[in-house]
Amino acid sequence: MTDIKAIYKEASKETVENLIDNSSETIENLYKKVVEDISFLKELNADVPQFLRLAIELRMNMRFILIDLMTSLRGCLNGTYTFEKCYHIKNLEGIRVEGCRLLFGYGKGREESIWMKLECELKQICQRSEKTKYAQVYERLLALYDNVSTQLRTVMTTYEERKSRNLTYHYDDDLYKVYKQLIKVKDKGEDEPMKCVIQWMDALLSIQVLCDTIEYVEVLQGNTFSKVTGFHHFLINGVKLYLYKRIVTEFSRKDQFKEILDKVLKDIDNVDWAAKEKDKLGRLEDWLGKNASNQYKPKTIKDMKDLMNVILLIEMSFADMSCAIRAFMNAGSDIEYPLIFRRLLVSKVSTLGHLVGYNDTEKGNALWTFIQKAVPADAEKLKTEASEIRIELESLLKQEEVKQRALYVHYLDRDTNGSNVLRILESIEGIDLLIEMNTYPAFIKIMGRIRKFLKTLMVEIAIRVDKNAKASNIKMRAQIKRLRQLLNNPKCPADLKISINRTLDQMEKIFKMDV
Repeated sequence: MTDIKAIYKEASKETVENLIDNSSETIENLYKKVVEDISFLKELNADVPQFLRLAIELRMNMRFILIDLMTSLRGCLNGTYTFEKCYHIKNLEGIRVEGCRLLFGYGKGREESIWMKLECELKQICQRSEKTKYAQVYERLLALYDNVSTQLRTVMTTYEERKSRNLTYHYDDDLYKVYKQLIKVKDKGEDEPMKCVIQWMDALLSIQVLCDTIEYVEVLQGNTFSKVTGFHHFLINGVKLYLYKRIVTEFSRKDQFKEILDKVLKDIDNVDWAAKEKDKLGRLEDWLGKNASNQYKPKTIKDMKDLMNVILLIEMSFADMSCAIRAFMNAGSDIEYPLIFRRLLVSKVSTLGHLVGYNDTEKGNALWTFIQKAVPADAEKLKTEASEIRIELESLLKQEEVKQRALYVHYLDRDTNGSNVLRILESIEGIDLLIEMNTYPAFIKIMGRIRKFLKTLMVEIAIRVDKNAKASNIKMRAQIKRLRQLLNNPKCPADLKISINRTLDQMEKIFKMDV
């Protein structure tokens, strides 16, 4: 994988390092403000106007989004490898999409979004205040709201960005789509995504100014609330924070661990290879489906395509988790540790969900089901191991973690059309680090076992093809000859023809067939 286009070529290394360091302090200060807003909301009296409640809730949401954005931004600026930078750029895009949904609602819930509710309350207050001394104040507030709305319309996410967000947070049963997204991000470079992020951050800061102004105006009229008393309830637990930092210290001392992470992210050849092989086999399968009769549609092609798909999932999952671990180790503020740690859970659960299905309904179409079908009927040892792997994978997929994953990637609760921000913060505060850390070795171990199993299965499939060739040499010659004839069809894409003919040449050499 070639290097990503560099960002801000004129920026010196010292400038970037200062930006990274300063952003940590900003994140920490913003988090204190978020905690303050949460405590305000919990302690507001029943007679406090809805307008003020909405403003404080909106400000809390926007501050949290800023924290999440800046956390991924630090990861990108700290990143050394192409895949690492692409990983954080994808997360930045996903955060923007989720931020727009939280602000403007989703689907039928758009009319009930917090931004629309604030506008409705503000217009009603303007009407009620027409003949009061605050009339001009609220008119100016409405004008400020309109200006911010205009600014927000310029930073709305596109349909393509929303599709990309789904691939980032959920993966896909066709992993080549996820790979193509990665390549698109790499080819686009850093400049364009960063400009979008900066414009979005500027819009969020404008919202904060609006909310601060609303609070000032309401307090000016006597709509006050008691000072915070529950501030400490939402600070990251000191013991857990000590554990986070202790883990980083221990990992940093182990050169072997850092070398493994570096190797995973530096040598992405496995991802490129699996993606290209999967795409080639998929295109051949599709082309044969349209241009060949059933007898010339070898099941082996589909089996190998499914196998490459799972290999690609494993490799991309390993790489994503390596990016998250490196960002965790480079965290510069207390809140960054749990925010980044949640990304590990998202990758783990998404991988398991695609392998065995999130629930009983999805099991039949899960990727591992196709792998089990690809195992030759008489390969008893492989069939047993495939079943054992499935049982272990299903045991690792906890339904509680499935719910956590859904919470962590959705700022907006689509059932209630309300904010998930408080629930996300309470959830990451409740993470039991010792228990969580103990689940990852088992996950990594089973992924390693799957890697070995798939390699063995590839060899077994090749052996079966070889045995079939020896048992019926004439039939194999006819099949390869017929495949070559089909590839000579003018409708066959030239690049596919060249690629598959090379594969057929290799088969002839491997099996030493005299064709």
